[in-house]
Amino acid sequence: MDKLLFRRILIAALSVLALIYVVYLLISSNFDMYPTENAIPVTVTDTIYSDGFIIRDETVINNSSSGVLSYSLSDGEAVKASGEIAKIYSSDSDAAAQSKADLLEETVNTLKNLQKSDIGNTMGIDTINNVINNSIISHYRLVNNNDITKIGSNINSLISSINQHQVFTGKIESFDAEIAELESQISTLRNSSGKSIGSVTTPKAGYFSAHCDGYENSIKFSDIDKIKLSDLENVKKSDVSSSVAGKVVNDVEWYIACKVTADEATELNLWDGEATVLFSNASSDTIPASIERVYQESKDSDGLLILKCNYMDSELIDARNEPIEIGLGTYTGLRISKKAIHDDIVTRTTTDENNNKHTEEQKVQGVYVLYGSEMNFKQISILYADSDYVICDTNPESNVLFNGETVSLYDQVIVEGEGMYDGKVIN
Repeated sequence: MDKLLFRRILIAALSVLALIYVVYLLISSNFDMYPTENAIPVTVTDTIYSDGFIIRDETVINNSSSGVLSYSLSDGEAVKASGEIAKIYSSDSDAAAQSKADLLEETVNTLKNLQKSDIGNTMGIDTINNVINNSIISHYRLVNNNDITKIGSNINSLISSINQHQVFTGKIESFDAEIAELESQISTLRNSSGKSIGSVTTPKAGYFSAHCDGYENSIKFSDIDKIKLSDLENVKKSDVSSSVAGKVVNDVEWYIACKVTADEATELNLWDGEATVLFSNASSDTIPASIERVYQESKDSDGLLILKCNYMDSELIDARNEPIEIGLGTYTGLRISKKAIHDDIVTRTTTDENNNKHTEEQKVQGVYVLYGSEMNFKQISILYADSDYVICDTNPESNVLFNGETVSLYDQVIVEGEGMYDGKVIN
């Protein structure tokens, strides 16, 4: 045989053998490969999503007088019984002029107070900047919601904060010229327009709102312990009369009624802590709440949840039907995939009073953790479970763990694999 041909055949055969060997190594190593993920710290809130209907103790205020109303209060502002909520004017122009004069007077008073106070000793530049930023954000929100009744007050707040910034940075030393100009405008507005011809007062004390939506007392506040899910589902809206001038929420306490599933109702009945509520549209702040009542026709039926709140502001006072997020507790621990959880036997050794050692075994729930090339089984204590993962306690009570060992921060938890056992060495 030709030497060159023999050499070629030999090289080809060796190449095939080398390829087979590499494939074998890859296949062998794949059998021993176990995907892992680090146990990382997370904080989650157990949340129920629903649509809430707000029930308040509300008194509708009627106005039988003719004329144009100019409100004296902003939404959410407290008012005493028999307190004025609006002035009555003969025309729109009179109402607009006098309202503008009122706003200018607020600005004058603010400027006078600024000149008297020492801002540098009461607040820092960061605080002032935050107030300016919040006022700008509020202004955009009011414009987007077409809430024109609050825009004037918000602009005054923004101007006041900007003036504070000017004083703090030394760009302005005196507002005397501005005050004189504003007082001149006020005088012109007052003298060129008609004064109020009457006023509207409230029969009860509470928190004022100029807005009525027709759901006032559609579910009576006093019936909160009697209503059923069918009452919520069949609630009716009434027409709002043109004579309605607004309303007063008589009590700082109010309720949220919402539908929950049978499983959620069971969870709520077992929950003995406080809750929180986030209104997705009406407010950006989470507010505290307590579970007042959970009602079900049967254990397998949907339920009615009643939450009690005692927090009120200008955004919430006009809310009625709102998507809500109900928080039932916040949990902090290590996030573990549910696929990583297994049952295995753990042991512990104890010593009696005679110094004799005793070994005990127990099957527990846990995960396999990779240390170098060896896997170890660790028991877990679950604080919270979702559909795909659990949150595990890193420092549970001493009686929770059988042998006192649990998963630790940044452990390499084996997510899946076959033939796993405690102490297995991966080649």
